[in-house]
Amino acid sequence: MRIGIYLRLSRESDDSTSLETQREAARRWLVANGYDPADAVVYPDAGVSGAKPLESRKQMRALMDARPDLVIAWKLDRYARSVSEFLRLVAWGETHGVHIATTDGTINTATPTGRMVAVLLAALAEWEREMIKGRITEGHATRRKQGRWTSGRAPRGYRIVRRDDGAYLEIDTDQSGPIRDGVAALVAGGTVAGTAPIAGLSEAQWRRLLKSPTLRGHRAHKGELITEDDGVTPVQFAEPILSAAELKAARERMEALATGKDRAPRQAAPQCSKMAWCYQGCNLNGGTSDKGVPLYRCKAGHTSIYAETLDKRVEQEFLKVWGRTNEVSVHLEGGNDMSAEIEEVREQAERVAARMVTAGPLMLPTLESKAAELESAYARLMDAHDPEVREVAVHTGRTMGAAWRAGSEAGRKHLLRLMNLRVTLHPRNAADRLSVKWGPAEEDVAAAELAGIALSEAEELPPRCAPLTEEQHEEIRQDLLDGIAQQEGL
Repeated sequence: MRIGIYLRLSRESDDSTSLETQREAARRWLVANGYDPADAVVYPDAGVSGAKPLESRKQMRALMDARPDLVIAWKLDRYARSVSEFLRLVAWGETHGVHIATTDGTINTATPTGRMVAVLLAALAEWEREMIKGRITEGHATRRKQGRWTSGRAPRGYRIVRRDDGAYLEIDTDQSGPIRDGVAALVAGGTVAGTAPIAGLSEAQWRRLLKSPTLRGHRAHKGELITEDDGVTPVQFAEPILSAAELKAARERMEALATGKDRAPRQAAPQCSKMAWCYQGCNLNGGTSDKGVPLYRCKAGHTSIYAETLDKRVEQEFLKVWGRTNEVSVHLEGGNDMSAEIEEVREQAERVAARMVTAGPLMLPTLESKAAELESAYARLMDAHDPEVREVAVHTGRTMGAAWRAGSEAGRKHLLRLMNLRVTLHPRNAADRLSVKWGPAEEDVAAAELAGIALSEAEELPPRCAPLTEEQHEEIRQDLLDGIAQQEGL
């Protein structure tokens, strides 16, 4: 007689149901029922869940292909933890004449009663599994509402700490510092790929982190922001690593890069790119000659020049005109941009409005109270919102010439842009092929002068009469009535 012993274990650390325990129980059952254990073939599935389909288990699939006369397992849940899967196993056994039994005597499909008991016990096993799953899910949800960490590794920038018989998150300074540095570099003009190594992450990980609510101390579950019982206020799992304004600025920078609005220039761009034109008004782009020598050349093919020649001339003119000028650094002072915080309040208000549509009389007062709180918070933020800033120039202690000699290629490009460099390349037969100018273009100056004239004329115009308010209308009407009364008295 061909016998198959099926063993299954979900976790290797579960000593109470180890594979060896199951194997010994199966051998004892075979001896007690008159079978020779030497005729049995063991099919062990280690580290396999009972909820997994039969064909997806390597050893169960091998057993079903072998089609023994008898299959014995320790208990029903070793076969499957769902009614549908166990019934499929029973149907397979009936089709191929295979008896299915368990060592505890509860299952034996050789008899009608045994088949009925098998189905009932399988239903109970599935019910138990669903109950356990429900308790675990409910426990996780409760801990999330309390701001406790449920399971798994801490997100980037945080670490897990134990207190009050629970797990919580707190900021990990070793990880949060590089994250803040990466965000600062990104907002200052960097790229996602270029700032990811600063944060210690790959580009994909860095992009996901910046898009998630994690850096604000919030969490999402299945794509939805985890909120308190009101369904509006985000649960604060930990102190935020970034302010709302910092995270908003980083996301806006990412969006600008993705749409090409503020894409960083290529590293191969020459020193005077976007600051040099040919005599026909075309931009001069970088390129190389047939021998590989770097060039500035017009895309339309009007003219070209060696890059070294143009860059040397620009350097000479810069040092001659600006070399002894004091270098200044422009800092932004003042301003109070609350737009990010205002946006968060608006998002919460949208969630309140969505909940109020379906809320019953029990929940409606709570939502109305929350709406009033948000209105008050919105008013306070609007009062404090003043994004205007002042530019303050501070002397760095060195000259522009010293800054040029000490600067990198990127630093020199910045100095040239700061002084509004404009280079024009003339035809080859010109006596001097290069014209170097500084400051805004003449058309920009003319536009600024016209705008100033228009503004001054607008300020000299008499103010327009504002429409009367209801109170003013009432005062005028009362004055007229008083005048009529005085006339009648006379």
